[in-house]
Amino acid sequence: MIIKARIVQGLCTGRAIIVGLVGLLLLGGIFLLPVFKSEKLVPQLVGESCPLASAPDSTWTCAWQNSFIPTEYPGLFPKNFFSSLPFSAVLTDVAVAGHKLKVYTTFDEKLQTELIKLLHRYHPLLGAGVLFELESGTVAVMADYHHNGESGDAAAEKCDNLCLFSGFPAASLFKIVTAYGVLDKQKISRKTCYPVVGRHHTLYKYQLGLAKSRYRYRPEHISFEKAFARSINPVFGKFGIDYFSPDELLGLAESFAFNNPLSFDLPVAESRVKLPETPFQQAETSCGFINTTTLSPLHAALIVGAPLVPGKLPQPYLIRRIVDENGAEIFYHQPAKCNFQLHDKSACRELTAMMRATVRYGTARKSFRDVRRRRAFRKLEVGGKTGSLDMPESGHRCEWFAGFGRNPKTGKMVAVAVVLVHGEKRTISSGYIASELLAGALLK
Repeated sequence: MIIKARIVQGLCTGRAIIVGLVGLLLLGGIFLLPVFKSEKLVPQLVGESCPLASAPDSTWTCAWQNSFIPTEYPGLFPKNFFSSLPFSAVLTDVAVAGHKLKVYTTFDEKLQTELIKLLHRYHPLLGAGVLFELESGTVAVMADYHHNGESGDAAAEKCDNLCLFSGFPAASLFKIVTAYGVLDKQKISRKTCYPVVGRHHTLYKYQLGLAKSRYRYRPEHISFEKAFARSINPVFGKFGIDYFSPDELLGLAESFAFNNPLSFDLPVAESRVKLPETPFQQAETSCGFINTTTLSPLHAALIVGAPLVPGKLPQPYLIRRIVDENGAEIFYHQPAKCNFQLHDKSACRELTAMMRATVRYGTARKSFRDVRRRRAFRKLEVGGKTGSLDMPESGHRCEWFAGFGRNPKTGKMVAVAVVLVHGEKRTISSGYIASELLAGALLK
């Protein structure tokens, strides 16, 4: 009996121990659960004891998620920050609302310095360049340039950051929008041929079938790809008349975020396009041969990068995090998708192939001649679109290159946009500067 009682007592004690351990584990799990959940979300940025909690501005209120909105504080970046040397990707002692902040950016200091030096070396009237990664949206390069003593455009001269200035005429970059719309709507391929009458870079009514010509021209049949690569205006002018109504053309542009705001860490002016009122204006708009359609370099980089990541274009950003002088983290970047997306994967494949043709044998061929001599660069997949048109106010020539690059070995993809406004003498092409940026970003 004694032995039986001790056995029963031992079993009960063992069960009690097991039950107690299980209870402790469950109790510990309850306390640890918020910790594990917080790892999946953005960590708490500012504690209750943070000095910013007592600030009168409501945007400084301490909360679980970001309450600090960078666009509401333009003083985060000092004047000429995007054009000055030496360049540092981390800003210290930034005074905002009576507090000193430390701002960590996404910039690649080496690439940023290279772009600033190139702009200063060739000194156009105005210049701006943007490069960002298509997988994450991190902006690696964003630099601008104002030539001292000369004005490329009165409105642009007043802008602190030309990369966010939307007063540059989009020119033939709008052909990317038109080409996607045609590929999506008509379900054709880049090998489809179209007749062309007259010179390739002009746009007259007789070339569009809107008037009779006193000359006799034999139509030349050109493929869609060649028309895009060599920026043949009459083909894209006919697209605007034959395939789209004025409202449809405007809607197509707005699906690429024209006339709509872009989400970014700094305020970005809206790119603009007007509703065409006549068939000839439809043609001008669809081929970009009109200076009322305007674009910012940041938006240009998004447009040219969107076909590479259909449905997955990330929202670009340049601020990783912001820390208060006491070490409290008041802002942390949270990934998000861009305001607009391209969803037709077939159209995106055809469009990227046509952009590669632009660099291979089209209008950007000469600009990439120097970097092609590097053996490593030949293995990259590179494409883009050129464009040039006079500025609306000054009449100075505005020249674009917007393109993408992909390294098949690493899988890294980037999008770039460079715009230059030239004076009486053209010093360098925007395509050459973009090619150097692509090489520097992909051949590390």
